[in-house]
Amino acid sequence: VRRFCNTANLESGADRLDDSDDFDDWLRRQGLEPLGAGRDDRTTLAVVRELLRAAAVAHRDGTDDDTIVAELARRCASVTFRFEIRGSAVPMRADANDDTVELLLARLLLGVADAVTDGTWHRLKACSNCRWVVYDTSKNQSARWCSMSACGGRAKVRRHRARTRDA
Repeated sequence: VRRFCNTANLESGADRLDDSDDFDDWLRRQGLEPLGAGRDDRTTLAVVRELLRAAAVAHRDGTDDDTIVAELARRCASVTFRFEIRGSAVPMRADANDDTVELLLARLLLGVADAVTDGTWHRLKACSNCRWVVYDTSKNQSARWCSMSACGGRAKVRRHRARTRDA
């Protein structure tokens, strides 16, 4: 989910979903099958990506993400799952073909469901500066930046300059 959110670099404007070949290359690097997704499918994926990023922003800000998650569910309503019973485990599987956008959406939704279930969903946060999505590993779950040396440092310098200018 985190890596998918970061297929768009909001600072540079680079977006892996702009080009089908570029997105297929990204999928291969993730160990997934290329999709050859058309423009409409890539637009759908971009909307889902930005909903996931909006949830990460909400997590960073400590606000409720229920409306965002509801919209994510609405956008992915075509995705279906099935349960399989294996001993004491009941794994969910996507009910989609291997080389479809629907399967990618299903994998993303299963990733969200796993994170919600294990209590790590709120650790997915967007950087306050560049909105790069990160996994907050801090004990108190207070991460605000993707990197202290990059975005954190820039934010602190901006605040310092504003204080100095106001003084």
